[in-house]
Amino acid sequence: MIQAVWIITETGQCIFSHKYITLDIDDQLISGLLMAFDAFSSESGIGGVQQIGGEDNQFVYGSSGKLLVAALADRRDSEDLVEKLMGKIAERFHEKYASYVHDLTFVDLNVFNGFENDIDQILFRKAYNRGAGSTIFGTIISLALTVGIFLVLNEYIMYASFLIFLAFIPGLFIGALIAGKSSYGIISSLITMLPIIGYIAYLMVDIGNTQGTPIESTINSIFLMAVTYITIALLCGMLGGGIIDRRRLFPLDKHTQSAVVIPQAVVLPGQEQTTSQEVYSAAEAAFQSSEYFAEEPPQDLPPDSSPELPQQPPPPEPYEQKDEWDQN
Repeated sequence: MIQAVWIITETGQCIFSHKYITLDIDDQLISGLLMAFDAFSSESGIGGVQQIGGEDNQFVYGSSGKLLVAALADRRDSEDLVEKLMGKIAERFHEKYASYVHDLTFVDLNVFNGFENDIDQILFRKAYNRGAGSTIFGTIISLALTVGIFLVLNEYIMYASFLIFLAFIPGLFIGALIAGKSSYGIISSLITMLPIIGYIAYLMVDIGNTQGTPIESTINSIFLMAVTYITIALLCGMLGGGIIDRRRLFPLDKHTQSAVVIPQAVVLPGQEQTTSQEVYSAAEAAFQSSEYFAEEPPQDLPPDSSPELPQQPPPPEPYEQKDEWDQN
């Protein structure tokens, strides 16, 4: 899931941010970092860097006109999907605030309040919860569909053996879609396929004993059948789960109350006069709350408690030079 979104001007100033988790880092520091990476990649000729990866999260960003839209996303989320969502957010921002985006010099940042609702509408519909629950549910659906289709096509499989693949593929693919991830889809498909492989192997052994087929030939047939069915399960699991990987975001691990964070200490050109009084008030409050005023001098001290300073000798009288008229 995308955990935070920043909208940054071409001058590197963050004009809007929307966060779903608590971040201790300042918005302006993030905007400066991303603008520095973007400028470095452009000047060095390596192309525009669109992703900065970390161990658990990643920064994904892209330019749209005069704005740069960046997101802090889950490392498991598809980079292409996050870039597309950032493009949608930028397009919505341009449509809603077209008159302000044209010239951001004298814009009050409070006009962008309420855009977090647009971001929620874009992102929340793309989130899909995946895990043990989705894998188990996908396995149940896959088993039900596979067994149902197999029973329907059972009479025709005797005449056209390729129909057995049609009996497996739809159920495995849908189960992987429900599982929601390539690895989860593979697990779901393999769990679905194991009882089917066991049932068909039992039928092959029974038919081989009835017809007097050598046991080595029966084992080889079972092995080839198992390899074929497992391969089908792996392909269906990867394809089905991969589709959801590319189209859906992972949900937030820790659900916290979302909050709109209006960037602080942002002074756009032309706004210096309107913010000077606020800066002076903040500085005065910080000065008055300093440790110098917080500590009060001790009260009711005894008269002899303070050490006496050593007495200094009186300064010498200035030397006055007399002329010869005074001597006479």
